[in-house]
Amino acid sequence: MPSTLSATISASNLTILNGQPTTAGYVMEAPLSVLLRNAAGDADVNSPTGAEFPNCTTVTKQRFANLRFSEQMGFEFQPPNWKYDLTTGAKGTPQSQATLGWIYQSESGFYNADFPSVNNLNKAGLADSGTRLQATFSGLPSGATIYVSTVAMTYTNGVPVPNPDGVEQARLTGSAAGAFAPVAATDTLDGIPVAALAITQGNASAVWEILSGNGSSVPGNIDIPVWISFPGNGVGVGTAHVTMGFAPVSTITTNSETAPIPRFTAQSQTLPLLTILDSCPASQYLVTTSPAFLPIVVDGQPYTSPKSFPWQPGTTHTVSVANAVAAGNGTRQLFLGWNDAGALSHTIAVPPSPTAYVASFKTQFLLDLKILPTAGGTVTLTPPTSDGYYDPQTKVEISASPNPLYGFAGYSGDISETLNSTSLKLSTPRSVTVTFVRAGPVSSTVGVTPASGAGSYRSFQAVYEGSQGAGSLTWVQLLFAAAPDGGGQPFCFVHYDVKAGQMWLYSDVYGFFAGPVAPGQNSAALQGSSCAVEPTYSRVSLDGAWLTFEPFLLFKVPGAKRVYLRERDDAGVDSGWVQRGTWDQQAVGSPVTFINPATSEGTGTYFELNFTTMPAPALYSAPLGWKQFLIAADSDGGGQPFCFVHYDTAAGQFWMYSSDVGFFIGPVAPGSASTALDTSACTLYTAGATYTNSLYTQILSLPIELKAPMKGVKKLYTRYLDPLMTDSGFVEMGWYRIP
Repeated sequence: MPSTLSATISASNLTILNGQPTTAGYVMEAPLSVLLRNAAGDADVNSPTGAEFPNCTTVTKQRFANLRFSEQMGFEFQPPNWKYDLTTGAKGTPQSQATLGWIYQSESGFYNADFPSVNNLNKAGLADSGTRLQATFSGLPSGATIYVSTVAMTYTNGVPVPNPDGVEQARLTGSAAGAFAPVAATDTLDGIPVAALAITQGNASAVWEILSGNGSSVPGNIDIPVWISFPGNGVGVGTAHVTMGFAPVSTITTNSETAPIPRFTAQSQTLPLLTILDSCPASQYLVTTSPAFLPIVVDGQPYTSPKSFPWQPGTTHTVSVANAVAAGNGTRQLFLGWNDAGALSHTIAVPPSPTAYVASFKTQFLLDLKILPTAGGTVTLTPPTSDGYYDPQTKVEISASPNPLYGFAGYSGDISETLNSTSLKLSTPRSVTVTFVRAGPVSSTVGVTPASGAGSYRSFQAVYEGSQGAGSLTWVQLLFAAAPDGGGQPFCFVHYDVKAGQMWLYSDVYGFFAGPVAPGQNSAALQGSSCAVEPTYSRVSLDGAWLTFEPFLLFKVPGAKRVYLRERDDAGVDSGWVQRGTWDQQAVGSPVTFINPATSEGTGTYFELNFTTMPAPALYSAPLGWKQFLIAADSDGGGQPFCFVHYDTAAGQFWMYSSDVGFFIGPVAPGSASTALDTSACTLYTAGATYTNSLYTQILSLPIELKAPMKGVKKLYTRYLDPLMTDSGFVEMGWYRIP
C-alpha cells in the first residue's frame, strides 16, 4: 500500500494467530437519544399522555408531532458505501475509500466492490446499508391513519422542509432488514412527501435509512414529522406509544467473510405519542389550582394546572401539590387546602359525574433582612416569621438592639431610619439592612506592599490591625481579582487562619479551599487556576496591633488585577473587602527542557532529559506531576511503532506504553533490575535508569534499546506536567536515526 495503515481494534473471545488472516463479526454499542417533539419541532413533549385530542371532532391529516433521533457521539448516523438517488432509490457506484490520510469511522470502511479479490478487498461488510432508524407505533385508535415523512426534515420557524445537501439525509425504506427499498410517497402534506403506514390491530412501523451524514463529527439529528387522521364522536382510548431506536440490518454476529455485520445493538425507548380524550359530551375530570398554572402531581406524574383526565368512575387516583411554590422575586404561593378537604397529597375515588379538584394557594411576600455585622446586635420582628414570608399588607414592627461594644447606626434599603424601632407594610417583597458600628477601637486593614507593579512572582506584605492587638484577629485574607466577587475571571484568594497559624488557598479549579499549610513548610498544595503559594518563602509576623502576612505568590495567568485585603476579629467585626492596591499579573515561565543527544543514530543510547526550573525551586522540585519521553514519527505516533516512556514524579516510578497490549506496563523504580518495560519497539533498562532532583534541575537518564520495528528517522519529544499543574504538551526536541 502507498501509505501506512493504523487501526485500533478491541475485541473479546477472539483468538489472533500471527500470520494468519482472521475474520470477525461484531456488534457496536452506540448511544442514541430519542425525543417526541411538538408539531412545530421547537419543544419537547414531556406529558405522559403525549399529544392530546378530544374525541368530539374529526381530525384530518393533522401534523401533531415530530420524531427526533439524535446522535450522542457523532458517528451513529453512518451512510452506506453506495450513493443512492433520494427520489428513486437507484444505487450508484460505490464510493472509493482508498484516499490517503483519510480516517474511516465506518464499519464498512475500506470496502469497494471494484477492488481486486486478493485479501478479500472486495468483500462486503455492511457495504449496502447505512444506519437504520425504526419507529414502532402501538395502541393507535381504531379508524386512525398515521402518516410519516419519507425523508428527514429541518424546521424553520415551525415549518418543516426536506434537509438540504450537507445535512443528514434519510429515506423511508421497506423494512428493517434486507436491501434498501425506498417507500414511495402516498401523499403530500404541508408540502412534504409522506407515506401512510399500514396499521394492524393498532400497530404500525416505519424504518428510515441514513443515506448521507453531515460531513463532520458534530452530533446530528434526524427529524421526522408525523400526521394523523381519525373519525370524530368515537370512544376515547388509552395512550398510544411510539418505540424509537436503531433497526439492525442483520442478526449475524459470528465470524463471516461475506455476511453483513450489524452496525449497532437494537437499542430503543418507548415514549407516549398521543391520547384521544373521552371529552364529548362533558365527562372530564379536572385537577387545577387557584391561582392557575401552578405545578400539580397526579398519579406520580408532574403537570402544570389546569389538567383534565378521562378517568373511569370508580377508579382511584392520587393528587398532590407542593406546600409552597416559588413565584420569583421574593414572592411565593402557600398551600391553603383542597376543595375536597383532602391532605396535601391524597387519594380520590372518581365519582360518576364531572368533578373539579382545586388546590387553593395564597400569595406571600419576603422580608429580606440583613444584619451588618452579624455580631453587632439582634433584630426583633413583630409578628415573628420562621422563614421571612408574610401575607400581603402585613404591618411588621422592627426593633434593633446592639450587642455590647456596638452601637446602632440605622436602617437602609426599603427603610431609611436612624431610630432603633420602625415598621413597614408588606405590599410587595421588601429588603431591609440593619447596620451596627463598633464602639471604640476597630480592627481594620492597613495596606499591601508593593501597592502596585507587575510581575510573575514575588512576596507581598499585607498588613492588618487588630482592635485589641494582632492576636485578636481571627483570620486575614488577600485577594487578587478583577472585583471582590472575582468579576467572572480567574482570581488568587489566600486565607491565613491566625489562631491555627495555617494558610489556605481557595481553588477555583475544585471549588473549595486547599490546605492547610503552615508558612515555611515545603508544599505544593496551595494552587488554583490563577496562582500558587510557595509556602517555603512565606512568612507571618505579629507586632503589637499589626499582623504582617507575607505570602510568596506565583501567577499562572496574565491580567490586570485589583488587590483586596480583608480581616475578621474575635468580636466578629468583618472589614469586608477593601482595595489596597493593583497588580499586573504576568504568567510565570515554564521549565526549560534540554535533551542529550538531540540528534544521533544507532539502536540505543543513554538519553538525558534536563528540566531547569525558576524561580521557586522548592515548589518546582516538589514530587508532583510527571515527565514523558517519546520517540516516534509524530507526536501521535504517526501510525508507526513508537517508544513512549512515562516517569511518575510523585510515585518515583517508570512506566512504558505498549502498543502491543494497548496500555501502560509497569511500574518499575529507577535502578531496579527488571525486564518489565519491554515492547516490540523498545526496551528501557531500568537498572541503569536514574532520576535526580536538585534545587533548580531535574534530570532523567534513560538507557533505551530501539528495536527493528523502529527503523528509520524518528523525532524526539518531551512532555511534562509540572508542580504548577502546567501541561507542556509534546515538544519536538530533536531526531534519532535507527538503522
